[in-house]
Amino acid sequence: MNRAWGLALLLGAGSWSAAALAEIRVSVPAPFQLLAVQEGKILDEHNATLKEGVAQLLIRYDGVEESRTSSDNDTHHLSEPQVVRVERHSGQLQLLPDVSGALNSGEQMAAFAKAPKLSLDDGQGQPVAFTQDELASQGLQLGIDWPERLADYNRDGGVAALALIAPAQAVQGVSPRPLSASGLEAQLQQLFLQADPALRKRFIGWAVPQL
Repeated sequence: MNRAWGLALLLGAGSWSAAALAEIRVSVPAPFQLLAVQEGKILDEHNATLKEGVAQLLIRYDGVEESRTSSDNDTHHLSEPQVVRVERHSGQLQLLPDVSGALNSGEQMAAFAKAPKLSLDDGQGQPVAFTQDELASQGLQLGIDWPERLADYNRDGGVAALALIAPAQAVQGVSPRPLSASGLEAQLQQLFLQADPALRKRFIGWAVPQL
């Protein structure tokens, strides 16, 4: 009995170690801020861990233009939140602005905040493929539930949305939980937008007679 318990503990420890090794560390240096993560965990506003596979970050650029006099306040050049979807199975990730030089002047910060272009590498300078999209927000961005906003974005089927059902992760013999009508509609919209024009035309030709 003791030997069996010892073996169980060893197997459990091995499984835990494998799970820990499967986490990907992602770094988002200032002036970027992490707002939310899907399939991972935020450690602080500049660091997070992601599960291996497909994950999602919600980040925002906040370039600070220091005031020239003590009587004036600093100027913040805020971008719209950016959704970043990436697939990774090991290593680490670092997100940086994709610009040729530093963003030092207020004009440079304002231009970048208006249309932020990002780059992602593996921490060793090698680029990593990702999908970027804007999560539109209006008015003041204080007190917003960013994880919920990111979940809404996914339900709406945005360009960088996570699939609501991952077929590759389905367990044999276990039926997936059925989607709500709105969730199913969002997934259909996402798949339709991902298809090429010829496939869209064939799908429409099949779907219309079904109505």
